[in-house]
Parts: sequence; C-alpha cells; structure tokens
Amino acid sequence: MLLLSLLMLTPTVLANNTNLANQVEALWQVKNYQAAQALLADKVNKKSKDSQLLALWGETEAKLNNIDLAEEILKKAIQLDGSNADYQHWYATASCNKAASVSMFSALGYAKRCKKAYEAALALAPEHPRSYIALGSYLAQAPSIAGGDKKAALELVNQLKKIDELQGLLLELKMTDFKDEAMFEQFLADKEILTQRPEAYFYRGQQLSSSEDYSGAIGYFQLALQQAAVDDDAVTILAETRYQLARNAVLGQTAATEGIVVLTQYLTESTDAKRNEWAKYRLAQLHLLNDDKGSAQLIVDELLATTQDEKLKHALSDL
Repeated sequence: MLLLSLLMLTPTVLANNTNLANQVEALWQVKNYQAAQALLADKVNKKSKDSQLLALWGETEAKLNNIDLAEEILKKAIQLDGSNADYQHWYATASCNKAASVSMFSALGYAKRCKKAYEAALALAPEHPRSYIALGSYLAQAPSIAGGDKKAALELVNQLKKIDELQGLLLELKMTDFKDEAMFEQFLADKEILTQRPEAYFYRGQQLSSSEDYSGAIGYFQLALQQAAVDDDAVTILAETRYQLARNAVLGQTAATEGIVVLTQYLTESTDAKRNEWAKYRLAQLHLLNDDKGSAQLIVDELLATTQDEKLKHALSDL
C-alpha cells in the first residue's frame, strides 16, 4: 500500500522538480546565481538522494565559484545518476576547477576525474557540441601524465566539424599555436564563416593577451567589435570582448578612453552582479589611467560600501 502511494505521488514530485529546474535555469540565464542558491536552500542538502536537486545545487555553487562544495555535491549527483550528460559535464568542469585550485600532488587525481567525466558526457550526448569542445580543450591543454593528447584532440575537432562546422573551426582555432599574424591570416583565408563573426578575432586577442602583447590583443578585440551580433553566441562573445578590451587597456596602460566607453556599455548590458563589481574596479583603473581621479574615487567609494568580496576590497585598497 505504501509503495502504491509513493508511485502515485511520483508524477507530482517529478513535476515539482521540473518546475524548480526551470526556475533555477532561468536564474542562471540572467546570472542571478545568488537567487538560484536561495531558491534551492530549503529543498536540498548533502544528505539528499535526489540527483537532479543535487546537480542543480552543485552547478549553482560552481557558478558562484564555490569550487570545493560544487565538486563535492556534483560528485554525489553522478554517483546517484551517472547516465545524465549534464551532470557528467558539470562534474567534469567542477573537477577541472578543483584541480586548478589544489596542490600539484592532489591535482592529478581531480584532472583524471575531469577527463573521465567529460568522456562520459560525450558518450551520453554525442550530438552535443559542448562535449567535444570541453574534452577537446582538455586533451589539447593537459600534460600527458593527466591524459593530454593533442592528436586525440584534433580527432575530436574533425568529428565536431561534421556536427557543427563553426564550433569545430573555433575549437581548432583555440588549439592552434599561431607563430605570427601571417599564420593566423592564412588560417582564416579559406574560412569565410569565421571572418564574418567576432569569435576568431576574440580568441586571437586572448592568445596575444596571454603572451602580454596587450596592444596587439586590443587590435583584435577592436576587429571583433566590428562584427555583427548575428546570434546569441555572437552577443555573448561581443560582451566578453568589451570586458577584455578594457582589461587589456589597464594591463597595457593604453587606450584608456576606448576602454571606458566599451566597459560602460558592458556594465549597461550585463546582469552578472559579481562580475560587474570587478568591471567597475577596472573602470576605476581606467579613469585613473586617464588622470580622472574624481570619477575613479566615486566608483571606489561605491564598491567599498557595497561589496562583500574580500579579494575586491583588498584590490580597491591598493588603488
């Protein structure tokens, strides 16, 4: 009788979970991760046996950069249900983040779990581009001791091109070590699909930024911003381009006025409260670079009065 009652309740429970999942994912969409965390707070805990609730909670904590908790909770989720590609993908990413935050001695174990979970996500959803992108990026970047394999990464690139040509080309772009600008231009020469979008220029800018060529990076970010926002992916990249152009203006001590303009637009459009605080910090730096101490001080005073981010408070005290 009890079993029958539980079976009768199951559709309602599933419906409630679906509604909750939709609400949480809607909050993720607008980057209101604190609200998602609050929504889940009284519905799930570490003793819960509901894989969906645990996965939603774990991924929310991951988005809040609570690395240790996210990895712990998502591990529980895949132990309860290892057949869900989302859970495997989220756990893989959390494990990679954990690997980057622990000692070298511990990092290898987390890195191997990351790879294994990305492989599981790909096997469960071979039609999903994100699985190729995540695993391919891992294989291209990880040392061989952690399972890195550039040849296998290129094989994934070719597989991805058959599913989504654009994403396959972008993954190839991110994996290619361009020796100079001529090599980059040659890469683009027969790939018209890339030259009409912002991503290629953005990623090249990021590559130059990582080698501390900030002026070169800004040049490519400017090219990216000249491209049309043809779809949601392009809109997202263009927003990140504005942030990165401003960041490189600070690091390179150049293009302060342009940095202020694009970062102001970024702040107007962004809904990511935590990222916006750091964007405002960059904006204050740019005003200082422009010898506008008054505008910089107004931003600093506002942030000091409102932020709960201890790292940001420390950075502000150094301005």
